[in-house]
Amino acid sequence: MGNLQGTWLIIGLARSGCAAGALLRRCGARVVGGDDAERTALEAKWEHGGLMDAAASAYHEIRTGADWWLDLPALDGVVLSPGVPGDHPALKSLPSGTTIIGELELGWRVFAGEALAVTGTNGKTTTTELVAHLLREAGYDAYALGNLGRPLSDVADALGPDAVAVIEASSFQLETIDTFRPRAGAVLNLAPDHLDRYPDLDAYFEAKHNLIKALGDEGLFVTWTDCIEALSWSAARRTLFGARRDGASVFLQDGWLVRLRGGDEEPILPIADLGLKGGPNLLNAMAAVALVEVYDVDAQVLATGLRSFRGLPHRQELVIESAGVRFVDDSKATNVHAVCAGLAGYDADVVVILGGSGKGENYAPLRDAMGSVSHAVLIGAEADAMAEALAGAVAIVRASSMDEAVHTAAALADGRGTVLLSPACASFDMFRDYHHRGEAFAGAARAWAATREGTRP
Repeated sequence: MGNLQGTWLIIGLARSGCAAGALLRRCGARVVGGDDAERTALEAKWEHGGLMDAAASAYHEIRTGADWWLDLPALDGVVLSPGVPGDHPALKSLPSGTTIIGELELGWRVFAGEALAVTGTNGKTTTTELVAHLLREAGYDAYALGNLGRPLSDVADALGPDAVAVIEASSFQLETIDTFRPRAGAVLNLAPDHLDRYPDLDAYFEAKHNLIKALGDEGLFVTWTDCIEALSWSAARRTLFGARRDGASVFLQDGWLVRLRGGDEEPILPIADLGLKGGPNLLNAMAAVALVEVYDVDAQVLATGLRSFRGLPHRQELVIESAGVRFVDDSKATNVHAVCAGLAGYDADVVVILGGSGKGENYAPLRDAMGSVSHAVLIGAEADAMAEALAGAVAIVRASSMDEAVHTAAALADGRGTVLLSPACASFDMFRDYHHRGEAFAGAARAWAATREGTRP
């Protein structure tokens, strides 16, 4: 466990920071919390996130606003929340050799069980939840934790040695690991993202590469046959999912999801029986099966779990179908790669709602994904940049609100096809987060359907 007593500083006091502070206090530490936001803004964030009680139990002292780090006490360690960059000014005044870790690393130092890790640009949350679901079907005490909303530190000291923590690990979290040693780890895919945080794409990929270092010589590395960057990484043990011809041990064949066992092909279940639907989710299912190979789960158990898992909100979620129009919420598609992957599952008659706040991405690759799209309805701060990138590739319409976007898109759908919210952007220009954005889309879709069906939304 190491020394988790003395005085510790938490930088960044949202969900991860509160979990880290509370865990350190349970370990006997004195905890100082620091956040660049003013106290009123921070408390509003706690209130919105249901964190008021958690914050009250996490810190002995809270410092906020400009220059909050001046005159800090002597520290035994620092925990960085995932959203805090490693060059934060508070770190520059610390004595050389000060222990600086992230919340995931902190939780790992207390946790007595085993871990699996899932990272990548897209599909992390769905795959993490699916892996935990499959392991529970197999009788394991498995928990989906990490970047998906429940930090490991929340439960690290409450789970026993038989527990399996399936960790969604973001690039931010992987920057600050040290002793974290998962039994297996997956890189699902890699595409440009978070370029508002990293100086270039290589720096983003290097943060993901930290997972290889964490696996060491014993851990199993899992990746996709089409993930060129991750395929170039050297790993002591590796297995692939994707294309059989490219060496995958979990693949699709003749309408079945299949795995290799001892060189023999073992069918698991028909693709049509998967609870998860859509092209990206086929990859998520294959990745999950590959990752749980370290637990030697029986094929029939896997089939049962894959049938019963229905997916997560705001990820290609069918909201309602009315008057010939399907409304699908993919609000979690916050980057270009996610949108392109999602649109690949549609043949035609899509009206897509795009836009939001920028993350430093180039939108030009969206042009090649517009084959199934008749119109793009653009909203938010990035509407102008997207309009420039998509000019000539698809018909473009502007909207000033989600309600207007949904009603406009429904009219353009003209009684057939799909209205798809797939923004390729963050949400903070118009909404609290992607959940809020998805809820606004769903509410507008139901209101439109009610006007056609004569019912209340």
